[in-house]
Amino acid sequence: MKKTGLLLFLAAFVLLAFLPFVGMLLFGPADAAANEILADAPKLENKDGSFNRQVLNDASDYVADRFWLRQELITLNAKLESTLFRESASKDVVLGKDGWLYFSETLDDYQGQNQMTDRQIWSAARCLYLVSEYAASKGARTLFVIAPNKNSVYPEYMPDSCLEWTGERNRDRLYAELDKQGVEALDLLPALTEEKDKHQIYQTWDSHWNNLGAALAHDRIAACLGKSDVFYQPDEFTARRDHTADLYTMLYPAGTALDEQLYPNRAQSFSYTRPIRSPEDQTIRTTSENATGSLLMFRDSFGNTLHTFMAESWATACFSRAMPYQLSMLETEAADTLVLEIVERNLIWLAQRAPILPAPVRDLDVSNLNTAEPIAVSQEEASGMTKISGTIPDRVDTDSPVWLLADGVVYEASPAGEEENGFTAYLPGPASELTVIYLTNGTLTGAPSSQ
Repeated sequence: MKKTGLLLFLAAFVLLAFLPFVGMLLFGPADAAANEILADAPKLENKDGSFNRQVLNDASDYVADRFWLRQELITLNAKLESTLFRESASKDVVLGKDGWLYFSETLDDYQGQNQMTDRQIWSAARCLYLVSEYAASKGARTLFVIAPNKNSVYPEYMPDSCLEWTGERNRDRLYAELDKQGVEALDLLPALTEEKDKHQIYQTWDSHWNNLGAALAHDRIAACLGKSDVFYQPDEFTARRDHTADLYTMLYPAGTALDEQLYPNRAQSFSYTRPIRSPEDQTIRTTSENATGSLLMFRDSFGNTLHTFMAESWATACFSRAMPYQLSMLETEAADTLVLEIVERNLIWLAQRAPILPAPVRDLDVSNLNTAEPIAVSQEEASGMTKISGTIPDRVDTDSPVWLLADGVVYEASPAGEEENGFTAYLPGPASELTVIYLTNGTLTGAPSSQ
């Protein structure tokens, strides 16, 4: 009997172990959940016709990503872990109190870890200054706005194991630097924090504000830009539990529960110039007969809901997810207003992804430069201009611009790049003679390029 029981147990174990793979053959591979990128089917040959030596590894990755009932088993495991141990089975999701979910990528801001350096804060502000300066030359007003992380507005639902940082955060330091450099910026956090105790303005299972929060954000932005439109009237919104929440889907890919969303009771008075596939579209254009002015707004996923309110306040509007910012769109869209919206957790991008705009010419006396070691600089054609980029290896002052002396003309570069002291400039054409200029201890230093 013992032997028979053991054999039955082994048979059941083998059956369960192979069931997902047999099911994959019978019912096909599992689909991706949320924003997953799954492994492609393995191939025996590489693109150049050579034998793929990684074919077994590729096959293993393919099966691991696509076996039958994968999403259902992941969901079952996640629900067991959250129920029994109060732990998240997804590295991307933090389990909060009272069923609230948070995006783990906001933990650094919340806990004050891996903060931007003083140089990165200055560089981000300087890049925004260069954007606003260029926009002004085209007749457009610029406003910079940070969409606060969910746990910046609702820290009370974060788990006790995550200690909140009480010092200055990246957003506070950036706003202070923007004020010094004369860049117009709007801090939404006070208004959102003031209203959250009256009405819920971020979603419980999603990382974003709800439509009511987006309406409140619009009202503050519109007022700052001289518009009188007001949409934040909570009693004019109706709640429906029909929203597919991003964090819930990450944690429970086969789950079917929906989050609550709030919808305006009245029809919104704008139209799309062409039908959109989803609010995630790279470019969305709208018109509104009852409004004036032309808007170009660079936005991220917080603009999925925000754009529907912004569209009512401008006669024409273009909402772009381009990052880095493509400033040539100011002219193609004939925009008189430029709004830059970015979520708090991605502020580092402003110091890493230089805006695409012609580098401004500067009047700088370069007759008496301290000479530094040559700097490796790359030149390539990009956006109809010559993109010049590199990294300053020597110590550069925290608040130092970066200039390029190119064939006798001085340009200011955007102090942005993947490295902390990176720089990027878009010049009219290739430079045969190039010197990188910056401040070290307040002294102008010139480093010839080693192209």
